[in-house]
Amino acid sequence: MKKVMSYLRLDEWMSSKVTMMLGIQAYFICINREDITAAAMELIVYFLFLSMFLALSYVSNDFSDLEADRMAGKKKVITNVPRWGVWLSVVLMAAAGNVPLMLYADDKLLCAVLIFVTVFLGIAYSVPGIRFKERGVWGLAECSFAQHCMPLTVLFLFFEINRLNVFLWIIWFVLSFLDGLRYILIHQYIDRENDRATGIHTFVSDSRVNIRKGILCLCILESVCCILLLIPLLPEYAAVVIAGLLFNLLLEFCIWQVLNVYAGKDWLVSYDSVPLEAFLNIIMPVMFGICMMKRSIWAGIFSVFILICCFRSLKIKLGIAGVYVKSRIS
Repeated sequence: MKKVMSYLRLDEWMSSKVTMMLGIQAYFICINREDITAAAMELIVYFLFLSMFLALSYVSNDFSDLEADRMAGKKKVITNVPRWGVWLSVVLMAAAGNVPLMLYADDKLLCAVLIFVTVFLGIAYSVPGIRFKERGVWGLAECSFAQHCMPLTVLFLFFEINRLNVFLWIIWFVLSFLDGLRYILIHQYIDRENDRATGIHTFVSDSRVNIRKGILCLCILESVCCILLLIPLLPEYAAVVIAGLLFNLLLEFCIWQVLNVYAGKDWLVSYDSVPLEAFLNIIMPVMFGICMMKRSIWAGIFSVFILICCFRSLKIKLGIAGVYVKSRIS
């Protein structure tokens, strides 16, 4: 099982992408006051689609970069899997993620189009012949758009299309794009020396601009989007929203103190604890799960599921924050 999880690179997308997008779906369930029974089915179908789409994208990237990774000394499970095994896994992942969605959707044609475009853009980042990964700023935009934004188009299969929903969806879309762009910038920033050594051209490895300032601007813009999105929830769920915001501010302050002040690291360009990561991937989805509990206590299962998926990430963040708390107490 551990090898399968490593092969799918599950720990790289479950708590950094899937939980956030499930949280977005839960957000619209709260906004539209959907029936919890129907909402549960939608969440399950969407979860399968997201998980298999991202697994497929990451496996495709590893398969395309086999030689480059060997040169860089990276050891990955896929290097020991025969080619027919990789192709078989791709077919199985596509079926597990797309078939349930097709069966659930009322508009089969729209569903098929959205699936095709989403999966195509997901693998276009790394596959030979297209390989946006090595196309500078276009590679950044394509990766963020494909993995963080395109899966959100599937949400139109679940909720009613009206002005409010479309407006809020656009803000989520922009937030997701900015967040994805920030993550890929940080990823390329960390990998820049390896990429230069192996001859891989990325935006960061070839760039001479101040990447750190760009990452800071993206973080600020994402924060503004979060505030705009939470405003519609205040009339009905003010206590939950305010509690979530306060907890996040306290957590981020403690983490910043430990990483920047104690450890001398750069919080903005480190994967130790990416700014807003806890809020977007853990705190917000849990908040929305708690909000859904107003209609059914069983909706609390959603929040528990998010916490299970993010247990390792949350444990690390609380551990970092705990260092600061203990230092102040002592």
